[in-house]
Amino acid sequence: HDDCRPGFLLDGYPRTVEQVGELNAMLSSASQRLDAVLELTVDIDEVVARLVKRSSEQGRSDDTEDVIRRRLEVYFEQTAPLTEMYRSQGLLVQVDGLGVIEDVTGRVVAALNIEV
Repeated sequence: HDDCRPGFLLDGYPRTVEQVGELNAMLSSASQRLDAVLELTVDIDEVVARLVKRSSEQGRSDDTEDVIRRRLEVYFEQTAPLTEMYRSQGLLVQVDGLGVIEDVTGRVVAALNIEV
């Protein structure tokens, strides 16, 4: 797509080694490559607290602390291993995800050296 020529951001993908293979194949077929993989680092208890708060604010009764912790277990089993893979390829950019949105955005923009 023409609107992606200057670049694009994928959020929450890939999550598994299999998806990494699919993404690499797709990018390769389009003569594209990843420039960076961004990881927002946040303390696990803070993640749980944020998601529990979001759940109560949005009336998501299915997002209990137990469900959230189970999703985090899946993350650590399936997605966290990708961190080392991307680090070894020199693609991983880690940014502190704590703070207000504007501060985190500023850190992301600076880390990726992009203009917004």
